[in-house]
Order: sequence, then structure tokens, then C-alpha cells
Amino acid sequence: MAQADPAGAPAGTSLEDVVVTATKRAEKLKDVAMAVTAVTGDDLLRRQESSFVDFASQVPGLSLQAEDAGTIRLIIRGANVGSVGSTVATVVDDIPFSMSSAQADGAYFSANVDTYDLQRVEVLRGPQGTLYGATAEGGLIKYVTNPPNLTKYEADVLVGGETVDGGSSIGKVRGLVNVPFWDNKAAIRISGVREGVAGWIDNPLVGEKNVNKGDKYSLRGSLLVRPNDSLKVRFTYFDQDLEVGGDQTTQVVGAALTPTTPPANQFDQIDGYNNPHLWPHKIANHQTFYALNIEANLPGATLMSSTSYGKISNRFTSELTSTNVAPGVSYGDLFAALVYGQPTVIAGRQSEFVHKFNQELRLSSNPGSTLGGHGFDWQGGLYFTREAVDLNQFYDARDAANTQTVLQPVLGGADIPADYKEWAVFADFTYHFTSVFDVEFGGRQAGTKQHSQVALACCVLYGPDTTYPVFNSSETSHTWSLAPRWHVTPDVLLYARYSTGYRPGGPNLPTPSLPNPPNLLPDSTRNYEAGFRGDFLNKKISVDVSYFLIDWKDVQILSIVNTPTGPVGINGNSGSARSHGVEFNFTVRPVTGLSLQLLGAYTDAKLTSDAPGLGAFDGDKLPYVPDVNATFNVDYTWRAFAGFDANVGASWTYTGSAYTGFSPSAPVEPHVKLPTYNTLKIQAGLDNGHWNGQVYAANLTNAKGITDYANNGGVNQTGGASFIQPRTIGVQLGYKF
Repeated sequence: MAQADPAGAPAGTSLEDVVVTATKRAEKLKDVAMAVTAVTGDDLLRRQESSFVDFASQVPGLSLQAEDAGTIRLIIRGANVGSVGSTVATVVDDIPFSMSSAQADGAYFSANVDTYDLQRVEVLRGPQGTLYGATAEGGLIKYVTNPPNLTKYEADVLVGGETVDGGSSIGKVRGLVNVPFWDNKAAIRISGVREGVAGWIDNPLVGEKNVNKGDKYSLRGSLLVRPNDSLKVRFTYFDQDLEVGGDQTTQVVGAALTPTTPPANQFDQIDGYNNPHLWPHKIANHQTFYALNIEANLPGATLMSSTSYGKISNRFTSELTSTNVAPGVSYGDLFAALVYGQPTVIAGRQSEFVHKFNQELRLSSNPGSTLGGHGFDWQGGLYFTREAVDLNQFYDARDAANTQTVLQPVLGGADIPADYKEWAVFADFTYHFTSVFDVEFGGRQAGTKQHSQVALACCVLYGPDTTYPVFNSSETSHTWSLAPRWHVTPDVLLYARYSTGYRPGGPNLPTPSLPNPPNLLPDSTRNYEAGFRGDFLNKKISVDVSYFLIDWKDVQILSIVNTPTGPVGINGNSGSARSHGVEFNFTVRPVTGLSLQLLGAYTDAKLTSDAPGLGAFDGDKLPYVPDVNATFNVDYTWRAFAGFDANVGASWTYTGSAYTGFSPSAPVEPHVKLPTYNTLKIQAGLDNGHWNGQVYAANLTNAKGITDYANNGGVNQTGGASFIQPRTIGVQLGYKF
């Protein structure tokens, strides 16, 4: 229940219970028997957290491997070995936005939805296979949008800009309009964002500055029709686009010549934020989705139908000229010496397209349902999805003196169309033995069918044009969960949870050196969890602590083998892993308007058996998983003057030590430990309910945290690293109608 604002307190300081839909039914967060973090739309807007790169620090156990603005891997509770299939599902309302298969780099297809005009972001930690199926074996990120308001006209406009230290300045505009009609039985809501993407990487080889700058937009429209209390129909359209002129790689000292004995300064930048290269590294991501949700209240139950169709594309160019095939020998050197007899630029271009259709039918009990005189909540449903995928990957050898000239013979590439179908039946039951103790049990039975085909284009890399036969695979899976829950008091909860996750396998991709590869097998996770969540002293103190242990078997890997004709990738299974740790969130509200919050996680994620396909061994740490991450938030709001409330806030974040990815060619790119780093973010603003303004600064201390690293790949046998965005200072003004 929401508490009333104390007399004289600033608006917006009431402590309302957050309601989440993590279990596909509305529940108070404090009552959910699993580890869930909910970041509200108000907090996201106040802290200028517009993407998961920004709000990751507010979620215990969530980490990122960010290569560039459009290539970001989500990691929850350490579930990462660098494979191409995703372990974290992303959902917008009831629309699955993530890619289920590993056919076209699904790990990088997570929906990085702009957070403007959201109710909240929910992050479910641990396997969610029972209710959400494939790709949720590590966890789930769910974006909950604001539905159209049937009773109120609304409009909002926000304009602002920001500048990056040593980089470019950009502008941004956000806005929404909500219009009810048909006697408050229908409403339409449209929100949009258009903003620049700041750049701070220079390319001295071609004389360009801020090459990673760009532009992005997001448009969301929703029509809600509710002719009576028993029927609700909502249609949603979503379109988002990101285009940048370069990646975020910076030239660093690296260890290209001595990978097994790296220098102490291997992470140091060479002449600041520079990335010398002759071929542009452009990135373009586009997502479009259409969804129709129908909800009908029946006697004793609610029937829901969710239908969606979407198109996702990811296009980028890259360069392998300076990437090593062996210590001290780059692909540019190799092809120049063996094939072309002149300085050569190795240019890559790749495009990935997914057409995704989803259909879910779900029947859920209404509140107050009983069985044998005790409360009994239940839901069950059917699910189907189909993904049509096309991956195009080609390489050119270009004249280093004139990169517009393609050298002959051409290097070649591949076109890989694929198809994925999944169907599932699921059910979830909660039996209330008493008013304070209940047990939830859920299960899911799923089946998948996949096929793919590879067409290789001549000449140097793969020989003559070759089209391989269609490769097929089919699988079944079973996932389930069990969660007892005890309400010690109405505000204190103890729970335990066992849950399983599953990631489908699929056909592998043949190459001339391996024309009949074995299928990729599925992998799975088992999660053991215990948690404590409670509010004390009239919500002046809130505590949320969980312990988890996840066993991961038949781990899917991407094994890349460097050969004289280029890198050959093969998807496979190798080894097992375990992740365990503690997640925490403590909040203290000593006086009205002041909140002090400490949140974070300790995670120990490592292999539990040798993984020869990864070049890794029992006990090796899983990549890009900090051993400790913690954030301390301070927020204060008070009545200022002339009807305005003032607010100030700061967030300090510590990111502990983590390791880079595994590599089967360990002498070229070994598994190395990254340095720790701290960041500081501050903001201050005024708001009177109509006018509002804010100033803010991110990474105020100009920390150089590394989010991706390779010890080679830079010109002249140097390395490359992606760093977090340098110090950014911004201002925003807004008006609500």
C-alpha cells in the first residue's frame, strides 16, 4: 500500500509498493519469490539512464561486455563463456525481443530499448525457462511501457544536450502525447526520442575526429481499447534505429608480440582515444515490432492472447588487417606476402537479419481462486515462435594505397539462411497452505526444429562457390521451477527457489575443412537460490539479499581456429561451469526525502572442468564477470521555492576485477585479468509538475574502465580496448502539459 505524503513533503516522495509482472501476473515486488530488481521510469529519467549500458549499475549481478554502441552482450549471474547464443532474454511487455537461436550472433541481438516513457525495467536474475523459454537460462530483462491513459490528456517535451570530454557535443529531444477518446473507452499514446550519439575516438590515419559519433531514434505508438470491464485490446508499434560511424576501440599497448608474457602496461592507451585504421568501422542496428494483445475476463479466469511480428537487422563493417594469425604475424601481412604481393587492407562487412513471429495464449486464475479451501493461483499457456534468419559475411582484400580498389582474386565469404521454430506448453501453480506460507511449482515442455544452409563465395578463403546441403536439427526440452515462500510478517519475506534454464542447440555451419560438422547440442542451467526481503521501521529501512548457485553443463562455445586462410568458427559444447554468489540491496531513508542505497553482488563464476574447445581449464574464471560490483546511491528531494521541488543525487559505482574472453588460440589471445575501476555520476534538478530542468554529469572522474579487450588488432602490433564513455556533462529542460 502507498503511504500518504507527509505534510509539507515534496511531491513524489511517497513510498509506494512497486508492482511487477515478473511471474506473468501482477505482484508486489516485496512478495515475489525470486531475485528481481525493478528500476522505475522516474528513477531512469532522473538519473539519465536511457539504455542498459546506463542502468546496469543499478542491478546486482548484471554485467556487460560492450564492444561498441551496437554490440553489447548481457550477462546475469556470470553466465558467459563468449558463445554466440544469448543467455539473457529481453522482453517488451509481452513481446519477446531476443533471438532464440544461435544462428546469427543472438548474444548481440538483445533489445537495447530506450527507457523514455517506461513504467519500469524488471530484471529477473537466474534461469527463467519455465515462463519465458529459450535464451532465459541466465535471466531476463523486461521493459514495461506506459499504456495509453484512458482518462487523461497528457503531453511531455524534453530537450537537452551533452558534451563528452575530448569529444563531440550532441543534442536530444524526447516527447509524448496521450489522447483518450470514445468516452474514455479508448486512447492512443505516442512517444519518441531523437538524439545524437557522442563520439570521442579519433582516427589519425585518415585524419578524422570523433569517428564513433552517430544518431539514434526511437518511436513507440500504442492504441488501447477497453469497451467494457471484461475486454481490453492493445496494439503497439515500435521502431528504433542506431547508426554510428565507428566502434569504440582504442589503440593500447597490448601484448601482440608476447601474448604469454604481457607487459605491465598492456592496457595503457597510445596517444589517447585513438584507433588508426584505413577501413571504416560502421555500425547500424534497426528494430521494428508490431504487437496485438487481447485480454478477456472470463468467469474465474482471464484469457490473454499476445501476437507479435518483428524485424531486426544488424549491419557493420570491420577490419582484420592488424589482427594476428600468430604472434607477430597479422592477416594483412599474411595475405600481402602469400597472395597479393603488395600492402593489403583486410575489410569485412557483415549483415544479420531476423524476422520473428510470436504467439502466446495464456489462461490465468483471477484473484481469490481457491482449491480445497485454500488459495490457489494458476496459469497455463501455449507458445509458438518462428525466426527466419539470414547471415551474410564477406571479406575483401583492398589496396592499402586506395581502399576503394578491391584486389583480385577476391577473398570471399558466406551467406547463411536459417529457420528456427519453437512450440511450448507451460503451467504454473501456487498453493497457499496458510495465509503466510505457499509453494509455487511450474513446468514447461518445449520442442524446436531448425534448419540452415551455407553458400560459400569464392575465392581465397573458401575456394570455389559452394552450396552445401540443408542441415536440420530437432530437440525437446523440459524446464521447471519450485519456490516455497514464507511471509514472516506482511513486510518480511523468506523464500527459496529451484529453477532450470535451457538454450537450444542447432545445426552447425560447414566449411571446406569441416563439411559435415556435428550439431550444436543444447546446454542447460540449474539454479539454487535463497532470499530475504523486508521493510522495517515503517519503511525507513529496506533489505533485499539473495544467495545463488548455478550449475551449467554442456556449455555452448564458439571455438575460433586461426588458419592460414583465415579464422574458422565452429559452434560446439565444451566443459561445465558453476557460478555462485551473494546479491544485496540495502536502502535507508533516515528523513523525509532522503534515500541512501547500497546495492551490488559478489560473483564467483568459473569452469568446473577443462574445456579444450575454449583453450580453458578447470578453475578458469568466466569472462567479463566482475568478482564484485557495487553502487552507492544518494538521493535527496525537498520543497524549494515557488512550487518547485529540488532534487540532487549521486551514484558511485565500483566494478571489480574481471577476465577477458577465452580463446582456443591461447598463444595469440590469452585469458587476461582486467583492472578494476570506479565511476561517479551526479545530477540536480527542479520540478514544479509542469516545468522541469536538470544538469548532470556521468563518469565525473573520467575513469577508464575497460569493457572489451584484445591484446592484438591495433596497427604496428598493438592491442585494442573499448573503454567506458569519458566524462559527460549535460543539461535538460522539459515541460508537461
